[in-house]
Amino acid sequence: MTSHDWNPNSESCSIGDSLFGHRIGDANLNRAQEALRTLEDLARFRNLHHLQHAYKETRHLLQSSTQSWNANALLTARDATGDVGRTFKTPTELQRPSAFIDVAAAAAQRLQQSLRALEEVAKVLYPNSAPSIEAIRYRSYDLNASLQLSLQRDREFLTRAKLYVLADCTPSLKDFQTRIQAIARAGADLIQLREKEKDAAEILTYAQAAIDAIDPHTTRLIMNDRADLAALANTFGLHVGQTDLRLDQARKIVSTSAIIGLSTHSLEQVQFAIQQGADYIGCGPTFPSTTKHFDAFAGLPFLRAAAPLVADAQLPAFAIGGIREENLDQVLDTGLQRVVVGNAIWNAAEPDRITERFRSRLDRV
Repeated sequence: MTSHDWNPNSESCSIGDSLFGHRIGDANLNRAQEALRTLEDLARFRNLHHLQHAYKETRHLLQSSTQSWNANALLTARDATGDVGRTFKTPTELQRPSAFIDVAAAAAQRLQQSLRALEEVAKVLYPNSAPSIEAIRYRSYDLNASLQLSLQRDREFLTRAKLYVLADCTPSLKDFQTRIQAIARAGADLIQLREKEKDAAEILTYAQAAIDAIDPHTTRLIMNDRADLAALANTFGLHVGQTDLRLDQARKIVSTSAIIGLSTHSLEQVQFAIQQGADYIGCGPTFPSTTKHFDAFAGLPFLRAAAPLVADAQLPAFAIGGIREENLDQVLDTGLQRVVVGNAIWNAAEPDRITERFRSRLDRV
């Protein structure tokens, strides 16, 4: 901000109006900056890398937009002690019954309201800055919606998850449910229902059987590809591939609390997943697999290159593709500490024992 003497925008703006306008501007500029810092920290410490970066960028945009405002005029107009609104509080202002979801909602409202007030003051005192402040206000609407929805998702469970098992609907419903229960009790954190052959109604029946078989405190169900079935079954989340629905499209279908994971096969796709706000990613294929066929394999070099990227973004990343007990150590040596296992567990004669051995090794990392 500049410190030179302020000149009114028009002859009709009196010295009294200048003081009045700068007082409104100073109060709302402080309010907006405080709200942005609160929202940025909520995103930062919930490991929402893309949103944290976006809020930080928004703070700098606001600073840039008000750079031409007279700092001395703003400071001179400040009168926090004499502010009649300082001591007036409604009962709800002191309550946050939904914890940090409510903190985010309150900060978002403060940001949007203060930006609108700044925009109106700018139209009178600093008209050249009004369009950029308006653009920041519209930007904040989408950012705030993304953050509030993200906070409703149980990312803490996802952060703890290490073992992710792929299941299909090949067994009879009874055998399917028994197998799901055994794998869950043996230590699988996530189980993905991946089924390409059966119709939607039958997949829903299997999904409900899986949900009934697991303890949600220790194991959660993910639906593969089908956002509509994930929404109907109310699964913990949805997994999509590079040729499926985009993340933003899928989020319009699944519940607000559902996590969404994305398959990645290159560093460019990893970076894009981070930017788009995927809740987790699968990295692969690592080895040839009986579950899914690829013309080429990203392999262990891809995992090694992806590991520092996801660590920096604090994004849960699971190595996937042909992972078995015999090659698990090779995968863990790349720096990724989470794995997706398909055939080696799901089609094993004793899936619970194989799951226990995978779990034991992962817990030693």
